[in-house]
Amino acid sequence: HLAPGPVVRGEEFLLEIAIGNLLQNALEFSPEGGLVTVSMASQEDLVEITIEDQGPGVPEYALERVFDRFYSLQHPATGRKSSGLGLCFVKEAAELHGGSARLANREEGGARAVLTLRT
Repeated sequence: HLAPGPVVRGEEFLLEIAIGNLLQNALEFSPEGGLVTVSMASQEDLVEITIEDQGPGVPEYALERVFDRFYSLQHPATGRKSSGLGLCFVKEAAELHGGSARLANREEGGARAVLTLRT
């Protein structure tokens, strides 16, 4: 039995798409058999949803640009690029809900996406 968590007031559709996009990215960039973890923490009037993967991480030169509209990196397995709209949408949805989105490389490898929302 899970205890109820914090409540985020917002547009369910936008938040579902934003979190789904972060999960999809983590799954797509993780190697076969890799682990994707999702965690949530709350403090005062904020909720942080963290999604971590075991993929190649993000090149340092791209970390400042990944949330820019139409900016996309080649997928390591296929060499294809996406539309470059997914992370831009995540950032916009977060800001509409009084929060933020950030992406960083993990020391042990892989990437960490954090979506922060106001409760």
